[in-house]
Amino acid sequence: MCFCCNRLNPGVVLALLLFACLPGEGKAFFPEFEEQVIDPEAGTGLAITVSDVNGDGKPDIVGVSSKDVAWYENPTWERHLIADTLRNSNVCIAAQDLDGDGLPEFALGADWQFMNTESGGALFLLHRKESLEEPWNVTTLLEEEPTLHRIQWADTDGNGKKELIVAPLKGIGSTPPYHHDKPVNLFRLIPPDRPFEQEWKKETIDESLHVVHNIWPQTWERGEPQSLFAASLEGVTMFSYKNDKWESLNWAKGNPEPFPKSGAGEVKTGRLADQPVPIVATIEPWHGNQAVVYVWTKFANNVVEGLERFVLDDGLAQGHAVWWSDFDRDGEDELLIGFREKARPKDLPGLNIYDLHLDPTSKQKLTWEKYVVDDGGMATEDALAADMNGDGWPDIVAYGRATHNIKYYENLGKGKNPKEK
Repeated sequence: MCFCCNRLNPGVVLALLLFACLPGEGKAFFPEFEEQVIDPEAGTGLAITVSDVNGDGKPDIVGVSSKDVAWYENPTWERHLIADTLRNSNVCIAAQDLDGDGLPEFALGADWQFMNTESGGALFLLHRKESLEEPWNVTTLLEEEPTLHRIQWADTDGNGKKELIVAPLKGIGSTPPYHHDKPVNLFRLIPPDRPFEQEWKKETIDESLHVVHNIWPQTWERGEPQSLFAASLEGVTMFSYKNDKWESLNWAKGNPEPFPKSGAGEVKTGRLADQPVPIVATIEPWHGNQAVVYVWTKFANNVVEGLERFVLDDGLAQGHAVWWSDFDRDGEDELLIGFREKARPKDLPGLNIYDLHLDPTSKQKLTWEKYVVDDGGMATEDALAADMNGDGWPDIVAYGRATHNIKYYENLGKGKNPKEK
């Protein structure tokens, strides 16, 4: 069953075109999203996150452009500068409370130089001054780490304290066009007792992967060490820290086409109902056209026996954002996918949600529906889901690279679904 809905609310563009249902029988309900433009001219978007910057209990939006870092105060969305350009272009950000005051500090990757594998790349720590109206203090963590590209906080050793995982995009000294001749040094930085003053310990996690475009920490049970997923030319690899050493498992090979179209470029994990292991979503290949999920579809006595690859969509252009959240509150996650360049049939970039349904009794039976959240107004570089207004429904925030805009898509919930009118 396919259906379409497009409602225009004066003063606010409403963007949720529901169409292009892929294999599946459809659903009785999926929520609408109402679009709000937070900043139409935020600069070239590189990264976005949410964090309660001022400690008022509301998640604020933090946007990273090539030239600055700013936070937008919830709910007025007033813009506040955190830092101007620190060195060359910014590229990534991750929030963490390091001093125990309940407020976030930010690790910021900068000095981004896409083609320079010999030098460049830097990592900074941003921590606040007494007034949030002033640019923040800056501590340098790494002076030079060529093509430093992605960072994530994770408790990989289970001691209750998170380390900063750092993933350069390319191996040092690797050469074009594919940069597959030198591996990437994937590593973690362990914060000291005085993180703004003392040196951080650097430990290598792996030196076998090539072109690592993104990483994601996987939480298992509460209190257990987190694992780390990495998307690279080798596909999806999971790393776990056990007995004081790192172990790796190639979870999936990624796009089955021959090199250089092999592997994966993005990775996030979600949950389907009654699944004992996470469902893994990727963009394949790197900056590719495919939204892909990997699902364990066969179990015996709670032991995994079969992994299946499903291509949800092969019509993306420069796929670049992946996130999981239970947007319709049915007890399992839906997949958010963003792409940043013009794709057929409308020659537009965009932002989609895919609602998945797995039949646990039948191997290889996965069905899904596709819901278009933004059809051309967001050249999606980065996007995520969070409950921004405290109503219990996951909303979406996104940052456009070519469109230079930050948007908030409010989940209107079941009560405002047009099918109930």
